[in-house]
Amino acid sequence: MPLLNILNVKDAKRFELPPLFTAQERLVNFKLPPDLKRSVSHMAEDISKVCFVLQYGYFKTNARFYSPAKFRKRDIKYVCHLLGCEAVDIDDYNSTTNSRHRQRILNAKGWESFNESHRPLLSSYAEKQASNQLDPRKLFIALVDLCWDRQITVPGYDALTTIVTDAYNSAEESVIQALSCALNDTQRDNLDKLLDRGKKVGSRHQPPITSLKKVEQSIRPGKLVEAIKAAQIFQSAYITHEPVYERITLSDQATRFYADWFSKADYQQIMQFPNRDKVYLHLLAFIKDQYFRRQDALVKAFLKVVTAALHSIQSKVRDQDEANKKERMEALQTLNQSHKSYMAFAKAVISIVESKQTGPNEKYYRIEELVHEFGGVSIEDQDRLGNLDEYLSKESRNQSFYDLMEKEAKKLERRALNIVRFLEFDTATSDPDLIKAIDYVLKDPNTILEDAPTEFLKSNEQNVVRRDDQIVPALYKSLLFFHMAKAIKGGRLNLKHSYEYRAIQNYLLDLRYWEENRDRILKETGLDRFKDGRSYLELLKAAIHGKYESVNERILNQENPYFTINRHGQPSIRTPSVESQDREYISDTLSSSGYVPILDVLREINAATGFTESLKHHSNKNVKMKPEEDVFLAGIIGKGCNIGIGKLSKISTGIKEHLLHNTVNWCFSLKNLHDANNTLVEAIGKLALANNFLTKPAVLHSSSDGRKVNVSVDALHANYSFKYFGKDQGVTLYTFIDERQAIFHSTVFSASDREAAYVLDGLMHNSVQPNQIHSTDTHGYTEKIFGASHMLGVDFAPRLKDLSKQRIYAFSARKTFQKKGYPLIPTRTINKNLILKNWEDILRFMATIKTHHATASQLFKRLSSYSNQHPLYEALQEFGRIIKTQFILTYFDDVTLRQQIQKQLNRIELSNKFSHAVFFDNDQEFQDGEPEDQQLSAACQVIIQNSIILWNYLFLSKLIMETEDKEQRQQIIDCISHGSVITWKHVNLRGEYNFTRKAANEAQFDYKKIRSWKF
Repeated sequence: MPLLNILNVKDAKRFELPPLFTAQERLVNFKLPPDLKRSVSHMAEDISKVCFVLQYGYFKTNARFYSPAKFRKRDIKYVCHLLGCEAVDIDDYNSTTNSRHRQRILNAKGWESFNESHRPLLSSYAEKQASNQLDPRKLFIALVDLCWDRQITVPGYDALTTIVTDAYNSAEESVIQALSCALNDTQRDNLDKLLDRGKKVGSRHQPPITSLKKVEQSIRPGKLVEAIKAAQIFQSAYITHEPVYERITLSDQATRFYADWFSKADYQQIMQFPNRDKVYLHLLAFIKDQYFRRQDALVKAFLKVVTAALHSIQSKVRDQDEANKKERMEALQTLNQSHKSYMAFAKAVISIVESKQTGPNEKYYRIEELVHEFGGVSIEDQDRLGNLDEYLSKESRNQSFYDLMEKEAKKLERRALNIVRFLEFDTATSDPDLIKAIDYVLKDPNTILEDAPTEFLKSNEQNVVRRDDQIVPALYKSLLFFHMAKAIKGGRLNLKHSYEYRAIQNYLLDLRYWEENRDRILKETGLDRFKDGRSYLELLKAAIHGKYESVNERILNQENPYFTINRHGQPSIRTPSVESQDREYISDTLSSSGYVPILDVLREINAATGFTESLKHHSNKNVKMKPEEDVFLAGIIGKGCNIGIGKLSKISTGIKEHLLHNTVNWCFSLKNLHDANNTLVEAIGKLALANNFLTKPAVLHSSSDGRKVNVSVDALHANYSFKYFGKDQGVTLYTFIDERQAIFHSTVFSASDREAAYVLDGLMHNSVQPNQIHSTDTHGYTEKIFGASHMLGVDFAPRLKDLSKQRIYAFSARKTFQKKGYPLIPTRTINKNLILKNWEDILRFMATIKTHHATASQLFKRLSSYSNQHPLYEALQEFGRIIKTQFILTYFDDVTLRQQIQKQLNRIELSNKFSHAVFFDNDQEFQDGEPEDQQLSAACQVIIQNSIILWNYLFLSKLIMETEDKEQRQQIIDCISHGSVITWKHVNLRGEYNFTRKAANEAQFDYKKIRSWKF
């Protein structure tokens, strides 16, 4: 079988060549450690000395050795000069000496040379990732990373490509073989019926089943009926073939991959496979994917319906309360007046009774006279007081709420009951009392008798739901729906077939697989340093106590001038304002040559980077089509600027609508768009001007934040928020940016979701250059994120609101630190036993994320949903408190870090404004309701943003390079360094788009020249 085309020809060639060093990099990489320096000094021949140093420098950078014929001439010349040698002839470097030198370098560094004994390690990892249909390029990079982690020399391109290709072939062949054995003749016939060629659409036939690929997003009753009917088609097909699914291993990721292909294909493309079982594989994946997605969609619809009913009831309670307010006030005034009258009457009676000067008969007549004068309460006032008494009695039982719930019950039942009928709950992991009640209602919804299960109800609800010793059916069912919604959100009611609403253990690596392969998995994922929880906690204990000591001693010695104790006795820290950014210089400089059409920007950047090469056909293994560059750019503008594909083709010249639609359909997968963006991020990272923004050369600091975006159509994951959307619904667009101002990831999720759950997703997506520090505002923070990010090798550094109120922890008691007079002392001790008791589950949880078996957001959303905190939740949170304490102590102590965090968060806020400007059309509202379509638009938007940022860098770099006066050049560099390249006023985003191809000689930037330039 042919090898996969993982890297393009240029990148594959570059992979096989030694690194291309700048002068500064040669200075660093060809510097030998003392022991190797002594070895070189004892070598007799210059050729041995020079080639040894070259081998070392190349290995230090790429973990590879290269044949002498590939050694770079500039490097040879530099090393000769470094060693004081005459020019050498590389051909004199014999293979025996070469091998001996390589082994000497490996021994000194503690590495091993890749050989056949290491292949199973790489192959095993590759096969696991290939079974999840991880992108081949990402898998290729992951194998290189694995070699670095295991300290094995990186194999050549062909060797790695062979491992990746074999892994994909093996994974697919394994599934197809299992499928072939699992399918019987009846099941094959059933699948063939679903593969009907259907009606002809244009020049192609489309199987009817693929016309149902869009999931209904509305909760209107009629639309819900249609949604349930469509879902039942896939439910029936799934149940029919459930024995087959149980016999084949098809992960969620692989399911989505094959299903996406099937949904995009027409009949001719589906039937092109010579192996019929491969056709069945794609069809079965499509059925499973649709069934799972529709279960999730209907759960969201159910939650929205119940929430809407709850809000409606609460609103009517408020309206009713407001309507009766005048009457209640009058009753209260009557009550108050009556109270005063009765008090006056009582005082007068007491005065008469206690009078010593009045006889009994006189007292009687005087009291009788008082009674006649008092007269009591009028009938009208009695009615008012009676109504008030009834109101207070109802309010004490919240009766008004339940009365309205009963009135609204039919409306709720019409929408909710059919959804509940369709959903299949996981009885093994769900609340048995709720399951019992659900089964009872579904058995006969119209007959709710005294024997109906009520264990799921609260004690007061058990009283409310009964009237005259009978259960009120409408109220019972409504209360059940409300409790179901709460239980789904709280992890007590889980689905059996779902992507989003399964029990947490169903997302983690299979327990048996984990127990049998634990050590290997920890090695492959780089988590083996956490293998022994007790030892690792001891390391953290020493580190955190040392941090308490050093930070507090600096405060006591008055070496931290920004630290004070406020009037409430709480620690307070002041941060000098971050140096204001001079954005005007960069903006004015970029605008000096007039407006630049966005299409020209994209063409220029694509000519420099070739980012559209990442927009490959959906198939991982075959290249089916290769549209022209401008078709890709048109799709990016149409989606990224919110114009729409159809509208863009109508307002443009040189673009055919059907070709544009076909290209977007097959080539604009989220994976491809992320890869295209990674190409831009990588290109930005190679520029000296971009790296000049790094606070520390070897450390990359990033940040993330969300902005709210309205959705103009029905969307199940969109939510109402008057603060952000007025009377409309919207979502959160969450973006990640690094110090070089490269936007490396974006995602879209419900506006009601906590941002913190998605932080790790972005960090896991950054395959170009891993982040060492990441900042968010308080919305992106939880203690669990501190723990998880630490295990991923990222220092989480959020800007925390009310820092003085944050709790910090230690392994020793509070009084230990109080005795030393420390101003910063722990709130309580860390519960080591809780962490250690659940350490294996923490490792399994993190390994699940690292192996891409499930996303961090999936895991954290389910883990955080449990109403009674899950032991894993509590343990990960407790572990995170250790890391959080380290950060807070450092934050108090390090003013540079505080300023760096603020500066990085300023960048993400500016990036959000940039995002808003790029997404300019259609009132800047998403025009698609499905999350996947919104994700594609967001990804295209980021590609446009990064293209503009890279264009800005190239323009400014060229300006610096063309400035001959050194002093003036330095002034320009300084002005740029104090500004931001996130500026776009010089770019014309609007207008007519002319896709007539430009001549190749019109490029104004020489990217290779600019990339190689250093200062």
